[in-house]
Amino acid sequence: MTLETQSHQAKAVGNNMKVSWKDCTEIGRFIKGDTVEKAERKLEMVQEKELEVPYTKFQSDIGHKPGQSQPGRYPVKAAGKVLEVLNSAKNNAEYEGLNTENLEVQEFITNQGREFRTPGRHPGTTKAAHVKIIVGEQ
Repeated sequence: MTLETQSHQAKAVGNNMKVSWKDCTEIGRFIKGDTVEKAERKLEMVQEKELEVPYTKFQSDIGHKPGQSQPGRYPVKAAGKVLEVLNSAKNNAEYEGLNTENLEVQEFITNQGREFRTPGRHPGTTKAAHVKIIVGEQ
């Protein structure tokens, strides 16, 4: 990246969010390249189970939704967390003086987070995800 492109971008990071990193990866494929407003609408529709996220990479044992040619799901919890990070990136762009009406999701990076051990009578582990969203002017 050059300095010129970095000055027209803003980013937000969510670390160790207790959601599936595979769901976050598929959501990233779903909204990358969209405007921020369109991505927000898509994520809100996923939370209301009106629009499914098409799964392209992690699609084993996932059924097709009516009217879809590929498997999909409604990752409600992951969509809510990604929406929070997206809103944070939008607010960071506004703080940096970028035009918020002309923003698009340029990069969406997910990584595996740590595993949290759940104590109690039935112990187990909960996995987490790191999400990094970079928005920029078109």
